[in-house]
Amino acid sequence: MAVSVNGNKSTTVYGKGDVCLKINPFDNFRMFTLYEDWRSDDRKPMDLSDSKDLYMVFKNKKKEIRIPEYDIVDSNYTVDKVNGQVLFKISKKDAIDILAMDTRTFYITRVYNVTDSSGKKVVSSDEEVLFTGRWKDESENTVENYTSQIKNLMDLLAERNKQIGDLMASNARLMEQNVNLTKSVEDLQDANDKMSAQVSELEAKVADYESGTEYAGEVLGEASKYTIIEGKQYTEQQMEEVAKHLEEISRQ
Repeated sequence: MAVSVNGNKSTTVYGKGDVCLKINPFDNFRMFTLYEDWRSDDRKPMDLSDSKDLYMVFKNKKKEIRIPEYDIVDSNYTVDKVNGQVLFKISKKDAIDILAMDTRTFYITRVYNVTDSSGKKVVSSDEEVLFTGRWKDESENTVENYTSQIKNLMDLLAERNKQIGDLMASNARLMEQNVNLTKSVEDLQDANDKMSAQVSELEAKVADYESGTEYAGEVLGEASKYTIIEGKQYTEQQMEEVAKHLEEISRQ
């Protein structure tokens, strides 16, 4: 059965890493049109008609699957290599192996080969990456898969909303604690102000007491038998004893 391969008729040109290639577990034919300087508005297709070997490469740390371009003479496929077209056939076996890989990147590479008159390859250049892209399992586009993805996203959203609610509740508690701490600080400040006032009052009394070393000999009362003699200096202990004695006299 003849197979017509026309490629993507869209005028959109995708950059490296922008294409997502769908792969199913059967034979897959995939055509690409490669451009020189694809970012430019006047970009031109690559001429792939000279002696180059083109490959589509899938690889991970343990395995590499290398698929040569599908360039079979007298095949049912028409590929315009002069204008940048290249066709790859991913066999069923390779497709199954690719779908089992844990990486989702593919590469299109080229190698320049020099052959002798017999067609035997004698020199090969370094391998050059022309394009990179991503691939996905075509079965991931099923309704069941999308439904599962939506459910997972909804569950994740619910979990995130719960976390937000917990954080808001925690923030409310912290704000309440902050209000209580602010009130406690104000109460402590009031108490500190009162204590400062008491300290100032006591310091004033101490200052008056320390400066009062001389007394005018004032008579404490007509009935009193004791006066404070002018010019005498008393220690604190003596003053306490005098005060105590005076208090005892006043009780008589």
